[in-house]
Amino acid sequence: MTKTNPSDLVKQPVVVGVAALIVGLLLGLLYAWVLDPIKIVDTDFSTLRSDLKQQYVRMVAEAYSLDTDARKADKAAERIAALGPRWAEAVAETASSADGPAALQLTSLKQALDAAVQAGTMPAAPASTGGGGGLMGLLLPLAAACLVVIVIGGAGFYFLRSRTSGGSFNLGRPAARPVAEPVAEAAEGMAESAPAAMPAPGGAQPIQRFLSTYTLGDDVYDDSFSVDGPDGNFLGECGMGISETIGVGDPKKVTAFEVWLFDKNDIRTVTKVIMSEHAFRDEALKSRLAAKGEPVQAAAGDTVSLETATLIVTARIVDMAYGGGALPAGSFFERMTVELQAYRKPAAA
Repeated sequence: MTKTNPSDLVKQPVVVGVAALIVGLLLGLLYAWVLDPIKIVDTDFSTLRSDLKQQYVRMVAEAYSLDTDARKADKAAERIAALGPRWAEAVAETASSADGPAALQLTSLKQALDAAVQAGTMPAAPASTGGGGGLMGLLLPLAAACLVVIVIGGAGFYFLRSRTSGGSFNLGRPAARPVAEPVAEAAEGMAESAPAAMPAPGGAQPIQRFLSTYTLGDDVYDDSFSVDGPDGNFLGECGMGISETIGVGDPKKVTAFEVWLFDKNDIRTVTKVIMSEHAFRDEALKSRLAAKGEPVQAAAGDTVSLETATLIVTARIVDMAYGGGALPAGSFFERMTVELQAYRKPAAA
């Protein structure tokens, strides 16, 4: 039996090239699918299954029927638009399978959405943030595999060329030593200047944390955030938006914000109104805004808490500043930053 000399295989470039291709492809797939697989995070509602979309539509319809805010139609339109360009199909499918009080809620929601479409105020469907799904989910592993193939193939070609040309493949040459660069301690400085975390209710850890910032001139400021559990299940929503303005002209002068919490397991949407010093002293305005929620005077560092059946959201004023001009002092905000932390409410004993 004739034995094959390994040095003879090196002299066959086709064999070496095919072997490098196969090994590189296998290593690339191992890395892309096992060692560092694609993780889909922060996806949007448009990627949900049909039954989950219908569940989401029913929750929006219930929230719309219970909301007393003048902007409830706009809020409902924004929430439904999050389902993507085919939101109307999801609403129609949900309405066709509903009965009882849910059917009435969905009919009311559909009428509000139809009015928004006719008036041209229906928000455009947001761009998908599927976090690497679809075509991108295939391209990334293939790109990683191709990169490994190129590296291994290049090394094999260089090795083959050095052997066939009679040259030596010098592995003993010392590599150039990298030049050390001073690294600024920016991360440490940022950590020291960052605001301290809010106290956790009962020592619990927050399931999510959000930061909402308003600046003068943002006349359509209305932040909303989806509250999801550690397993990714939708629990509710919270957010902050403009509640009341003062004076005339542009930009709008915001004198009060509303912080709200929607719980899918509760029939209420809890709201509190964060008011400027001037608005809080105005008893007539304070009484009128109290219909939206409990009035609270804004003060940097203060925290307000919103509680529903299964959720607690704390809102801490991280930073704020009043604007100046012809209006009374302390009457409108130039900027406001609020940190929202969502907690799962402890089960009753």
